[in-house]
Amino acid sequence: MDIMVVINQMIQLFLIIGLGYFMQKKNILNDELNSKLNYIVISITTPAMIFSSVCSTTITDKSMVIYTLGVATAVYLLLPVISFILVKIMRIPLPQQGLYMFMTIFSNIGFMGFPIMKALFGNDAVFYTALFNILFNLEVFTLGVILINYGNDVKMKLNPKNLLSPGVISSVIAIFIYFLEIPVPDVLANCCEMVGDMTTPLAMMIIGATLANIKIKDLFTELRLYYFTVVKQVVLPIVVFPIIAYFISDPLIQGITLINIAMPVGNSAVLFAKQYGGDVELAAKSIFITTLVSVFTIPLIVSLLLI
Repeated sequence: MDIMVVINQMIQLFLIIGLGYFMQKKNILNDELNSKLNYIVISITTPAMIFSSVCSTTITDKSMVIYTLGVATAVYLLLPVISFILVKIMRIPLPQQGLYMFMTIFSNIGFMGFPIMKALFGNDAVFYTALFNILFNLEVFTLGVILINYGNDVKMKLNPKNLLSPGVISSVIAIFIYFLEIPVPDVLANCCEMVGDMTTPLAMMIIGATLANIKIKDLFTELRLYYFTVVKQVVLPIVVFPIIAYFISDPLIQGITLINIAMPVGNSAVLFAKQYGGDVELAAKSIFITTLVSVFTIPLIVSLLLI
């Protein structure tokens, strides 16, 4: 993998984020339109990209799919433990510990994860990332709901229906298509590919528009976030990589696992904070800072550990 290719891909994504930021500031985009675009990305274009990935996959070894599900399960069992240790080491105040744990575990695998994995590793990486996404959703709608207000006297209610997100449903269907070798007509496969290709520009513009709603001066009121960003996106990937390399022999799965951990905080932090009464401002600031920094940290991690 050429590091310049990685840097160029990240710059392209950053420029599209900047376009979304500019369009929001100029009122070309607005919160109502962004909400509709957000729905389109989550419910239509991302599932289409997942379908497209299984239609064009070159993965012939079915055991690799089962193996990847096992890796994803292990990752999402270990990350809560790592996040708990992290908040204790950083001495995060108790009312914020749950949110910081949430932000450590649940990276931006949906909006940024799929486009970046495809840009870095190719089309097969989208299918593998979809497997990680299944475990992500299972954990975010169970443990995530509990963590978002951990340390506060708020009782959370779990809703099993939330587990059936479009991403999970499309991923499960894609797995069935793959294992049962169900033929997909070219016209449908090509249609899914065209719709799925809209995911990257739309998702990046929505992220930019979201960041435009945050006041720059407010970013300097939570200095702990800067330490957290360095730890999450640089220190943590470097520390866990020897473990990844020891237990995972396939280079592609190694890379996907590592970049998944090194990704910025997911949009779910704000969505869950709004839904369940968490610290929305802190969540929004974390997304802003970690997303901007990821333009530099992801190429850094790739160059240090994967090339």
